[in-house]
Amino acid sequence: QEMFSSTKIRAIRHASLHEKMFLRAVLAEFRRSGIEETTFKMVVQQLNVLDRAEGITPLSTTMTSFVCSRLASCRLLLLEGGRKPALYRKIRLNVNQDDVIFALRE
Repeated sequence: QEMFSSTKIRAIRHASLHEKMFLRAVLAEFRRSGIEETTFKMVVQQLNVLDRAEGITPLSTTMTSFVCSRLASCRLLLLEGGRKPALYRKIRLNVNQDDVIFALRE
């Protein structure tokens, strides 16, 4: 029971729709590429596909960047810092993929 109520799993379960969709897009991109690190640009592309499939109006890139930053502030994502343009910054999960999948189940 305690395993299923970790802080990060609770944070994912209480995330907004767009935050959950962003996490789903990160997972989809990891699956597509076979690498557990990607760029913001690649996640946005996956997110747009997922949003359309779910009938959700995609957010602007700026708003999506805010969603990404919020997930990073909750320590669910790790974002590369530095002077790179936002689109090319690297993203990694700071949570086990299985925990994310478990938390995203309705």
